[in-house]
Amino acid sequence: MFTTLGLWGYLGIVVALAVMVWVLYLCLGFLSPKKRARRAKGCVMVVEDESDVRENIRVKLEEAGYDVIETEDGEKAIKAMGSGENSFDVDVIITDIPKNKGLEAITYFKKHYPSISLIGLTGVPHFEMRNTRPTKIAILGGGRGGSALLSLFSSLPGMEIVGITDKDPNAPALKCANELRIPVIHDSMSLIGSEGTDLIVDVTGDPHIQQLIAEHKAPGAEVLGGATARLLWNVVQHEAEMQTHFHQNESLASLVSHGMLVNYLVKPFQEENLLASVTNAMEQRELHRL
Repeated sequence: MFTTLGLWGYLGIVVALAVMVWVLYLCLGFLSPKKRARRAKGCVMVVEDESDVRENIRVKLEEAGYDVIETEDGEKAIKAMGSGENSFDVDVIITDIPKNKGLEAITYFKKHYPSISLIGLTGVPHFEMRNTRPTKIAILGGGRGGSALLSLFSSLPGMEIVGITDKDPNAPALKCANELRIPVIHDSMSLIGSEGTDLIVDVTGDPHIQQLIAEHKAPGAEVLGGATARLLWNVVQHEAEMQTHFHQNESLASLVSHGMLVNYLVKPFQEENLLASVTNAMEQRELHRL
């Protein structure tokens, strides 16, 4: 049996303990990531596979007062959105457009999280190759190297293949040339010495051919062979990649005009463009909530 004074004393201890627990709960909640996100300007998820680009975006956004969630790709972003209460915290998603999956990530986020503002992120080539007239190219060698260069050159504007030759009549590049209606020259000497050729690409690996080229090429014709031919291969691959980037940017611009994206950023981007895009996306997010 408690006396009256003992009972009140016991109740006082219980109340004091309850208050302490409640204060501790509030403190922990105040320091939680969700509370921090609410105290900040907003929460931005950055989906980008290049760590330096992702780090650059995170630093700039955090300096501007935003909370940032980082992921390397779309799959990890989807898992992050589905864990805990992240989907309630995230206001804006800045997502890269991977080459192999195209716009799948944007389509997914727009479908499952329609209230979250989306900003696309893509790259752009730094230069453009232009020619006043077609570059006339002669290819010596019909093996793998010749086949690869033949395929690439024939698909690019501003280049004309005047002929290809190989001592093996069954070389794979010769068959491909016939299908593309590109002249197959059986006499390598006539192709080497043909007038009007701008570039002779030697992928035969034959030192004897190199000597013949040096002695019989037409005046003004440049020669690429060995390591230089491999360099040309890399340049042509880069040109093809640039075309892909241009088409991707056109697709992103179309998504903005149709309301799928709030905006899109092109790497490398300026800090003010990043912050302006995120600010606009935040405003769109608030309008959607209303």
